[in-house]
Amino acid sequence: MRESPIKRLVYAAFFSLLAGVLVAAYNPVDHVKADLRADASGVPASMHRVIDDLLHG
Repeated sequence: MRESPIKRLVYAAFFSLLAGVLVAAYNPVDHVKADLRADASGVPASMHRVIDDLLHG
């Protein structure tokens, strides 16, 4: 059975707002930029560690 278009619209709006809140609260691009700046200034960090940190919080 298919859901009504209104219900699908409400779900879409809810999940888009949720995604926006999550990106605003935790922006992984800022963390990568900070790690790249640290690499450039001589602090050793590998991209593997950066990716692990992004995936595991």
